[in-house]
Amino acid sequence: MNEILLEFAGRMSDAGATQLPESFRQMAVNARFFLNTRMAGSDFAKRLEEAKDFRVNQKKGRIVWSFGEAPEVAADAQVIGTYSNDGSFMWGWGHPDVVEPMQQAAWAVQQFGERQEIEELLSRGGPVDEEKLQDYLAICAYISNADGVFMGEHGGGGTVCICYYLNDQLKGLLGA
Repeated sequence: MNEILLEFAGRMSDAGATQLPESFRQMAVNARFFLNTRMAGSDFAKRLEEAKDFRVNQKKGRIVWSFGEAPEVAADAQVIGTYSNDGSFMWGWGHPDVVEPMQQAAWAVQQFGERQEIEELLSRGGPVDEEKLQDYLAICAYISNADGVFMGEHGGGGTVCICYYLNDQLKGLLGA
């Protein structure tokens, strides 16, 4: 089993949970609460709207934001997926342009869906509305214990969806 998923199960157990969510709606509600709370309490998340540009280095598993005259900010990152202008989403684990080390958080979501028999988390992608997209982002952040999510234009007619980790939380899990 994916180490990120094992860490998630351990974290839930430590928090007193005796079972993991068994429906998409239950998981989405829990995940949105987690992500909204985490990002609302983050000065950095509030500052993200000021970013002038960003770049993702898949070899290093990092995202770097530029803030004009201010210093750049870098964080560990995972690709959740991509969202096209036509309204279709593709998970990072199913995307041919995402290198395997950058797919780990997305893979954990797919494996969670498989273990809990949550059909909505098993498809490689397809059309989604804004609400479902936000659920996907939150679920990936929740499972991988991300500090936040970021969406930025990737230049190919859509956006790349990223989980970021300001405290290098995935280093040990991914063997870096």
